[in-house]
Order: sequence, then C-alpha cells, then structure tokens
Amino acid sequence: MNFTQFKNMQAAKEKINIKSLPYLRLFLIAFLFVNLVGIINFPFYKEKMENGVLYFLVLLGLMGFSLGTILIRVVKINFSPIKGTFKPRVLRTIFWFSNAISLALILITNAMNGGIIILMGAARFKTFSYTNIFIYIGIITTLLYFSSELLANKKVKLWHILFIGIQSLSVLSLGYRSPLIILAGGCAIIFIIVRNDFQNNYKNIFSFRNIFVFVGVLIVMSSISSFRVSQQYNTRKFFRNMDLTYLDNHSYLMPIMPTLAVFRYDQEVVKKIVNKTEGNHYYGYLAIANFLTILPGEQLGVRNIIGEIIDARKLPDGRPWSITPTLQGALFVDWGYIGVFLGFLFLGGFIEYLKKLMRAKKTPFNIALYVLFAINALMIIHTGYLDVVFFILLFVIFILNLIIMRIRYIIS
Repeated sequence: MNFTQFKNMQAAKEKINIKSLPYLRLFLIAFLFVNLVGIINFPFYKEKMENGVLYFLVLLGLMGFSLGTILIRVVKINFSPIKGTFKPRVLRTIFWFSNAISLALILITNAMNGGIIILMGAARFKTFSYTNIFIYIGIITTLLYFSSELLANKKVKLWHILFIGIQSLSVLSLGYRSPLIILAGGCAIIFIIVRNDFQNNYKNIFSFRNIFVFVGVLIVMSSISSFRVSQQYNTRKFFRNMDLTYLDNHSYLMPIMPTLAVFRYDQEVVKKIVNKTEGNHYYGYLAIANFLTILPGEQLGVRNIIGEIIDARKLPDGRPWSITPTLQGALFVDWGYIGVFLGFLFLGGFIEYLKKLMRAKKTPFNIALYVLFAINALMIIHTGYLDVVFFILLFVIFILNLIIMRIRYIIS
C-alpha cells in the first residue's frame, strides 16, 4: 500500500461511525420471548406445566445479563493502539480463496451423498467435518470482507447481496441453520452498525421493515425445521407436546408450530434438569465436555450428556440423543442457581466489553469478533453452551489478524 492509498483509507475511516446495537434490549427481548413462550401454559400446548422454578431461572438470567452489561458500560476502558497495517488486497485474496474452497466442498459433499442433503432427511448427519470447518472459515472471511468494504466508505452493491445469497443457499443445502444464521445475521448486523456515507436510512433496527423481516425469518426457520422432520416422521405425531385440535382450529399458528414445540420442550428439559441435578451439580464438567470430545476415545458432548441426564432415547450407536438445554439449564447443571446468575453476568459484561473494543479500534477483526459473539449469545439462549467450532472460529480470526495486519508483504 503506497502513501496516497494509506492517506485515502485514513480519510475514509474518519468518516465512519460505529453505531452500537441496542444489544441489551435485543438480548432481553429474545431471551424473554424464547423462554416465556415455552413457560406460559398457552392453550396450544397439550399439557399444563408447573413453572415456578422456570420463572425464577429466567429472572436470574435477566438480572445477571443486565447487571453485567451495565457494570462494564459505566467503566472507562483504555485500549492499546492498533498494531500493524490493514492490507485489503490480502484479505480480498483470502476471502475469494476460502469461499471457493468452501463452495467446492459443499458441492462435493452433496454429490457424495447422492443429492442435496437438506432434501434427504438423516443424510444431513453424514456431512464431513472438514466441509463444516471450511464453511465457517468462509463465513468468517465474508464477515471480515463485508466489514472492510463498509469501513472503506463503500456502499453495499448488488454483487454483495447476490454473493451472500448464493453462499447462504449453498450452506442451507447441507441442512444446517446455525451457519446460515451467523452468515446472514452477521452481515445484517455489520450493515446496521457501520455508518458511512451510504444507505443509512435502511439501518434503523426497530423499523417496521426490519421487524417484518424478522418475523419472516422466524417463519422460514420454523418451516425448515418442519420440513426436515416431515422427511422422516409424521409431524402431527412428532410434535407431541402440541394440542393439534387447537392448532387445526387456529391454522394461522401452523407455520410456527415447530418453533412453539421446541420452545415448550426446552422448558420441559430444564424442569427435568432441575429435578435431576439439584444438589448434585457437575461443577464445570458440562462446560468442558465439548472440548473433551476432541480427545481420543468416545466422549459425550454437552447435549448428549443432557440427553443422558433426562433419560432421552438412544441413537443407533448407543449414545444418548442430543438435547438442547437452554443456557440457564446448562449453567444450572454445573453450578446451580448462583451459576445461572454469574454466567449471565459474565456474558453480558463480555459482550459490552467487545462493543467498546469495536468502537475504539474500528477494524474488521473487532467488528467480526463482536458480531460473532452477539449472534452466538442469542443462539445459546436455546442451545446452551457454545460448541467447539465457535472457539475454532475465534482462533481463525486471531490468525487472520496476524496474517493481514502484522505480516509485511511486498505487495499489500
């Protein structure tokens, strides 16, 4: 990068404002929505449930996250200066190369399974680990590249939207929703928080347009879940906690029936967890269980252990069924009520810290880091502890930061 290019980039950067998400409000709305929809004894659920302890766990999480966010918000933090020089050409090369490999592996994986995996029921469990790793690497480089484009005071172009759309469809072809949520949700958050000279009138997160899009996404994700289930089971029998007679009379609820059933089952699981582990906690073992699966031998991951705790049915290989415990459920298994409060306290404080770091340094890496944590924090409301792949992605961001910022190249 020559001196003129460097000065132009600095001038563009001075025009950029990082407008933080109202993340405390967003998290609390999502947290209350996911949990209360499952806890309250609505008429579309088949059976009533005693829910006093469930409300108490939600209250602990609510208080912990709010307090953690507020504590870090009022603390003044001085960050060290940025080290190294951002090299956009290096990032561009890595972006195209990693996504080309990712797309190739997705095509190969679908071909080796004899078709498009999302249309093949249980075949989605036969994907290859290296395909999944490169999918996530491609997603990370996309978030970095998209951030760098907006930080360079460029507007979102048609090819950006088309590329993200193609990448999203290719990821969805494997039948998993989490990578799709991180990709599409991450790019949406980056578009909203990076304020440059273009398209800012589209960036009000609580606009009617964005709320409408959110409801649409919820229906689409629920429909994907229903479609996957319908390939192997009778959906009317699969969602056993739903009052199908009520739903038949209120057909407008049918598109989101899978989501309602999942939220209710989450709370059924939490209730069983409390009954099984109160006074008999795991004291951190559950938190490290996913990491132990990397070791040689057969190790149960977090969700399989939850399946074992609640006596879920077994998979063909003898392992317990994978069950999502919610975040408060996972924390309760390890540390009880105090663990729920402290876990949410730490989560809220850490995301607030990442927000301050992102606003202070304004680099694609800090933006991607914040976005990755922000999205995954919303996802673990339902799923529980973070998967190992999340920490692999953090390592990928760290390595790419070294490659792009710290290493000197003849051409950059």
